[in-house]
Amino acid sequence: MLTDIQVKSLKPKEKRYSMADGEGLSIEVFPTGKKKWVLSYRIEGKQTRKQLGEYPEVGCKEIRKIARDYKAEVSGKSKLSHHLKQVCDEWFELMSPQWSSEKYISTVKYRLDYITEDFLELPLDEITRFQVSSKVKEIVDKGTLETATRCLRLLNAVFNFAIASGYTEKNPCILVGELIPEHEVQSYPCLPASEMPEFFRRLEQCNAFPITKVVLKLACFTGTRISELLKARWDSGEIDFENKVWLIPAYRMKRRKELMVPLSPQVYDLFMALFHTRSDDGFIFKHTREPWKHMTSETPLAVIKRNGYANEMVTHGFRTLFSTHANESKLFRAEVIDYQIAHVNKTTKADKTSKIYNRAEYWPERVELMNWYANEANNWVNSNV
Repeated sequence: MLTDIQVKSLKPKEKRYSMADGEGLSIEVFPTGKKKWVLSYRIEGKQTRKQLGEYPEVGCKEIRKIARDYKAEVSGKSKLSHHLKQVCDEWFELMSPQWSSEKYISTVKYRLDYITEDFLELPLDEITRFQVSSKVKEIVDKGTLETATRCLRLLNAVFNFAIASGYTEKNPCILVGELIPEHEVQSYPCLPASEMPEFFRRLEQCNAFPITKVVLKLACFTGTRISELLKARWDSGEIDFENKVWLIPAYRMKRRKELMVPLSPQVYDLFMALFHTRSDDGFIFKHTREPWKHMTSETPLAVIKRNGYANEMVTHGFRTLFSTHANESKLFRAEVIDYQIAHVNKTTKADKTSKIYNRAEYWPERVELMNWYANEANNWVNSNV
């Protein structure tokens, strides 16, 4: 059995790993540093997992009692695993480690709770298509068509998981999507390239912290997701000055595949300046009041809003700008642009299994792309100098 000292000493690695405590109980350590207690047990001949709490909120002695009580509760009550709530929890535990953003995890949980609130406690086989369609109609009537689509997609995934697990034979979500009118997916607000010189003029003149201004410049110059940028660390070795590459680890990427970002001269200089003024080898972009944490995504977004772009630009808009400006130039192939910003188009199942991921694919073209785009962005920055 594990001791509190042993669990406390477990350090995060690039991939999630677990240490057994005994009798099906184990502690899972995530790349983010979180530690979660997981109980594995069999019910109706099927291996099942249940998250019971997080360490250090729940210690070794307490979790063993919780695990014993839980196993006693489910023993002989096989129908428990056939209720929607139990299956939603099981699906969520299976899928959530693949998601890189805490915000996205919270959004998924909220949407799933929203669409299932009227029948969450029912057995799977008692949930009807009428109940699902009624809830979807309710969401549609509020005018939130995209929310209705996303909520239904999640519930459909849960029922497909339940069918694959042998919990039920039916999916009441089938055809319910026909009740949602066709609509355009709302895109993130994004300024056109013609307005970027004024954007950077306002940024230069505003009273934001210098490090926040650097974050906004790097977000623009690289086209990376803001979460991927803000979680960058010196001690991870991801900024390779010698080879002029920023290697973003897979666990921080949305699709869980590491991404190589060529360092253009401008981006190289920005990172090098930060390197020479670093206070330690932790996060590159530190939280102002809690320096052991990284800067939150709300910080650069707040600067954008204060500069008068509340409804016109967000940090994700830099990715849209990158894609649009590069594609409109006609200088680079679309697949090269998509690959560089990790926005690879969905492929067929056959494609996914046959194509081996190569992080250096299109590399010469991507280097050329990033240098060209950095020059374009640098012109926007310096147009008012």
